[in-house]
This record gives sequence, structure tokens and C-alpha cells, in this order.
Amino acid sequence: MTHHARLNLIMLITIAGLLLFLYFKPQPESIQEFPIASNSIDSIQTIRIAKQQEEIVLQRQANHWYLVDPIHFRANERKVKEILKILLAKSNHRFPLQDLARFGLDRPNLHLYFDGDYFGFGGYAPITNQQYVLTSDYVYLVSPHYALSLPIKASSLISLQLLADDEIPVKFEFNHLVVEHSNGGWNGIIQNGDNPQDADAEHWVQFWQTATAREVTLVKEQALTDDFVEINNLTIRLRDGQVINLKIMQNENEIVFSRTDTGISYHFAIGTGERLLAPSESKSAQ
Repeated sequence: MTHHARLNLIMLITIAGLLLFLYFKPQPESIQEFPIASNSIDSIQTIRIAKQQEEIVLQRQANHWYLVDPIHFRANERKVKEILKILLAKSNHRFPLQDLARFGLDRPNLHLYFDGDYFGFGGYAPITNQQYVLTSDYVYLVSPHYALSLPIKASSLISLQLLADDEIPVKFEFNHLVVEHSNGGWNGIIQNGDNPQDADAEHWVQFWQTATAREVTLVKEQALTDDFVEINNLTIRLRDGQVINLKIMQNENEIVFSRTDTGISYHFAIGTGERLLAPSESKSAQ
């Protein structure tokens, strides 16, 4: 047998041995995933979040989410959906309900309830930086972003939309301006000035119905600073007979519309706030 023939034989045996090794090599077991909840998102009717002495309660009403404590108002649906995603979480690690102190769960710093099901959030695993979560059955390790989706203040869960979809205005009354729906259209009357065209008033009302604040605050949580001055007052009369009263404040950076009945303040950039105050400016914002 020639030298080249021996080399070819050795290579053939080596390749055959490698193929046999790969064929018979034990396959790694798939990583098991444990769902941390059994409830479906659609079944949940109440969400309760508690941290220290603060508590936030939300309820599903007529297929919409509302804050019911510490304030009763419509909720930011997008943020509520982020909270509900916790029910879809899965974990690669679960532990028995023993020696909870080592997980930082003997006194959880954050409590979450979906209807009657409890979730307590504790410490973090040192290597993966995942967070320990306590349920009624086990302790799980999950991504820390779930706890980050839970608000600290109730105001961060209030809808940013100034008027709800079912709040249909029929009349706006400012100090200097009245815009009213009559005879099938919107008409504006400005004291000591030119009245807006009917088309401008129509666009302006549409702008009000879609206006979204950049921030919402509660008066009892965050008072306006001394540089704000009151520039107007507004009464909005709705089709169902309800009345919304707003105090309008401004500084050099923003215009704030504060509902006197709820204590909720809607913060708008100067340009957006001015459009809400002037029907003739709203058409350009469409």
C-alpha cells in the first residue's frame, strides 16, 4: 500500500468515526419552561398593585379599564395591557416555597393581584439579574421588566386623552369665546373679535376630541410651580348633560388644563395648548 493510500484510509476511518460519534451522541434535553400564571388575560376583571403604603386598583368595566382607587377615572389602556402581559410570563427556574428570605420574598417590596391570584416581587439572581416572583405554588425567576411595567403613581395610569370617546361635547364656554353645536353644525362667538368660520370650529372640536396630553398629573401628587399663571377657564357641556370644568394655566414651557372635579391636570406643549384655545388655529394641526 502506498503512502498516499494509507493517508486516504486513515482519513476515511477518521471521518467514519466522527460520523458515528455525532450519530450516537446524546442529544441535550430541551430547556423546560414553566408558566407562572394559569389565568387568561381576557378573564381578569380586577388588578391591584400595592407598594409600601400606596395602593392602585383597576377594574374592567364594559370592556374598558378604569382606575377606581385612589381616583375613579378611565385608565391608559396601553399601559394596562403591559401589566397584563405578566400573565404570559414563563420561567426556566422554579423553586419550592421554602426559605423565602434567600429570595428576598419574606417581605416582598411589591405586591400584585389579578383578581384573587397573588404575585410578590422580591430580589434578583446575582448571575442572570432575573427577579424572583412568588405565587401561591412556587417561586419563579423572570425578567425584571415585568416589575418595571408596574406604576408607582396612580397618575401614570390615567388616560392621556383629554376627552373620552363617550364624552361628546355640545358646547364650549371660555371667558371670551363660546362654541356651540346648533342647527346641525358648530358655531363660534368671540367677544370683541372676529368669529371663527364654521369649518374652523368643526376642525377645532375634532382636535379637542383627539387631543392627547404629553403628561398627566394629580393635583394632590404634584402641585404646579409658582411660574404658572391662570389664563382662562372653560366649561364643556356634554351631550348626556354632564359638565366638565377646566382651569387653564400656563408658563413658558406648557399649557395645563386642570379638571376641577377630578383634580387631574393635562399637560400640553405650548403649540398644542394654543390650538386647543383658538378655533382658527386648529385646522392647521390636522
